[in-house]
Amino acid sequence: MRTAENIVTILILVLMATTVSMAGQAENAGTKPASAAATGIQEWVDFTLPESGGGQVSLGQFLGKKPVLLVFWATWCAICKEEIPVINRMHSEPPTNESLQILALDFMESEKKVNAFIKRKKVAYPVLLDRRGKVARKYRVVGIPTYILIDRDGKVVYRDHALSEIRKYLE
Repeated sequence: MRTAENIVTILILVLMATTVSMAGQAENAGTKPASAAATGIQEWVDFTLPESGGGQVSLGQFLGKKPVLLVFWATWCAICKEEIPVINRMHSEPPTNESLQILALDFMESEKKVNAFIKRKKVAYPVLLDRRGKVARKYRVVGIPTYILIDRDGKVVYRDHALSEIRKYLE
């Protein structure tokens, strides 16, 4: 019985994420991405999370040095899977590999599942485990994926469900 409940819960989450993502894309088609001000989050909110490979990572350790891209994602998200090669390139190739810190925050999944996914999909960037969704709630994430770019001064300058527009904000 527990398995059936889990499946129903997962299906509901997938449907919600897809609906929110599609609605956001339709709403923002041909316009600028949703501003950080629209969410009420204009400045960074610090957090410390476990990294998938071990250790702890805090957002604050990167601010003041370079912009930080927060990638809220999950292994079940089809768009997230499609974006892995793009984010891998951003993480490893100039100019963003030295001028941008990427932190992917997995949304409420087990370390075992995330590590298997990372290995299978060859994810090259740091993945943090937001096991209870606390950081996602702090940043008012309502759909997966959500990309939040924080400049080196701690201001949220980009927030959207699409990664394609982010290069404008990095220049």
